[in-house]
Amino acid sequence: MSATGSSGWTGWWGRLFGRARTGHATQRRTRCRDVLVAEAVAPAGAVAAGEADADAEARLHSGLYALALHPALDGGAACNDALLEATRQALLSRDWSARQLPRRPQLLPQLIQTVNDPESSARATAAIIGQDPVLTGNLLRIANSPAFRMQERPVDSLQRAITLVGTEGIRQIISAVLVQPVMHLQCSEFPQFSTIIWEHALLSSRAAADHARTVSQQDPFAAQWLGLTQGLGAALVMKQLLQEAQTLQVPLDYPTAEAVLRQWTLPVAQRVAAAWELPAPVHEALEQTNADSPLPRTLRFARAAAAASLLARHGHIGKSQGLAWLEQLPGTPPHALLWIWRRLHGRPVETLADEHDGEG
Repeated sequence: MSATGSSGWTGWWGRLFGRARTGHATQRRTRCRDVLVAEAVAPAGAVAAGEADADAEARLHSGLYALALHPALDGGAACNDALLEATRQALLSRDWSARQLPRRPQLLPQLIQTVNDPESSARATAAIIGQDPVLTGNLLRIANSPAFRMQERPVDSLQRAITLVGTEGIRQIISAVLVQPVMHLQCSEFPQFSTIIWEHALLSSRAAADHARTVSQQDPFAAQWLGLTQGLGAALVMKQLLQEAQTLQVPLDYPTAEAVLRQWTLPVAQRVAAAWELPAPVHEALEQTNADSPLPRTLRFARAAAAASLLARHGHIGKSQGLAWLEQLPGTPPHALLWIWRRLHGRPVETLADEHDGEG
């Protein structure tokens, strides 16, 4: 961290709490992050009916970015306009052909082919990666993650994973396994970014598949890839921002990073989907993110639901607050919303916030 960034953060901490103290840096930074999250998800005042869904969505994404961009170097600073513009120009002018993007996972075409084969079984799908011990290990780790684990007993074999989650679940996990390596990003200024954005992508893919199946009546496989590619879009946007900050020799700051991620995550995800030759509905939905059509609406819901889930997992909101924000998004019946929420969480993920407000 640069001296400028450190002093900026210290000054912000002093403004918030009236004093700046030395020592206990980790504890201070965690409280600093918690303040940002609390401000993001605090109940708003009266909001016009037509604006409630946008307000809920914006607050959930603000909470997500407060987690991902911890520690915030100066939460009270304004955007660095020069860095913002340099990143915008770089993203606009970048060659988005396949050779300039992370390499498409080698096994992705085979996965798409098995999905399009109505005779394909979960066993045949899993055989795509079963010969690779590294990929198999990653599959088991994701199968044991909170987004997919269905029982207390760990999933310790490919056969058990197939039995528990079925054909569609295995396809979802394999898709995540193929994407995870290209999402890894080292960012010393925001050391939690890669982990949080990956978790958000995984939860988004699960929520999108469930929403597509039960609400929008769309292809769950295409929907889950919307969740994964939006996460990859965020990682590529941050990578570009890091490069531009290094070129300009300026420190990264929270407001600039948040602004760039909000504006560019989905456009970059669309370019990835096109270059990787993902199913046409995926990049069509990413192109129409503001359209009131089923698959873009599923993506919008899934990203918000994943953000709410992460905030709950980290103890910043409880079940009732997360559901209340999501209920403001249009088009998802309450019973479907509650089912998807439970699918994202399972029994193990009841939070401190739930216990404190008596909802556990």
